[in-house]
Amino acid sequence: MRRRHLLVKLVAIAILACQPLLAHAQKTETQEPAVIHLKMSHFLGPKSFFQVDLVEPWARELERQTGGKVVVEVLNSSSPLGNVRNQASQVKAGTVDIALGLRGAEGERFMRSSIIELPFVVSDAKRGSEALWALYKNNVIADEYKEFKVLALFVQNPGLVHTKQTRVVELSDLKDLRLRVPNATVATTLEYVGAQPKLLQPDEIIPALRANQLDGIITNWGTPIPGFNDEMKQHTAVPFYASAFFIVMNKARYESLPADVRTAIDRLSGDTLVAQFGPLWDKWDKPYYDGAHGPGQEIVRPDAATLQRWKSGLQPVSDTYIKKLQQQGFTDAPAVYDGLIAKSSMQ
Repeated sequence: MRRRHLLVKLVAIAILACQPLLAHAQKTETQEPAVIHLKMSHFLGPKSFFQVDLVEPWARELERQTGGKVVVEVLNSSSPLGNVRNQASQVKAGTVDIALGLRGAEGERFMRSSIIELPFVVSDAKRGSEALWALYKNNVIADEYKEFKVLALFVQNPGLVHTKQTRVVELSDLKDLRLRVPNATVATTLEYVGAQPKLLQPDEIIPALRANQLDGIITNWGTPIPGFNDEMKQHTAVPFYASAFFIVMNKARYESLPADVRTAIDRLSGDTLVAQFGPLWDKWDKPYYDGAHGPGQEIVRPDAATLQRWKSGLQPVSDTYIKKLQQQGFTDAPAVYDGLIAKSSMQ
């Protein structure tokens, strides 16, 4: 009897001892899932228009729509992960989950998308972004993004000719000018007309200007160049090019997320996100455009006949570039180019 009584006591003690562990296990099973941390990078500064008007609002809205299940860490050019040349590469490697990048800084990556950057193809950011996104959705350029989950593709308002002091009216006025260009597409165009292109990324422009290595810049109004209106006094309104941008996500990371989080990302991306870039670029352009109306500034607006001379003079460059894309396997490049001109050029 005593032995049985002792055994009952031991069992009771054991049960009491295990109750906290059982309660903890039940609590663990019912508690909220762990927070999902995502890293999103871009190549401009912490106070830039990309950060303030695009990346931060997008990140915070994703957090809101997922009820706090997702937390997005934004990394900009102040971070080692903010290098403009590495945005797509670090997404592919999984170093960051999402990145906003500049196609022209990616070397030979996304070459089919460069067709949108040719002269006189883009008339404004809204139609240009819609056209580039349509090329992706219609599988014309989708293959070059197959390693990524693509959230958006977009372009800026057209890049113009800005110089320190040289008044540019005709295409021939570009001869011998040392001009910053954002990508090899624009560099090829300037070489053709006898200019001296300098392929520089945003972080390299100010040092080059201060070292007197540039006579001007080929860029849009909405530029991340500090002191732009102090340096550039002459502006020629010719749609010389438009840079293409991307927002991509690591494909495996996206596919590993819960279905509701993927749905929230999809809801904030694609057509919805692309539609924002027309109004955003107009907003981003305005301060610099307004600054070009001050003392000592001039905006040259070539008439229709002069613009046609520019267009005709640059057409051989576009034709040669299209042939190059064909040789690289983009067999439909001529038809795609003609379609872009018909839809979004200034004709």
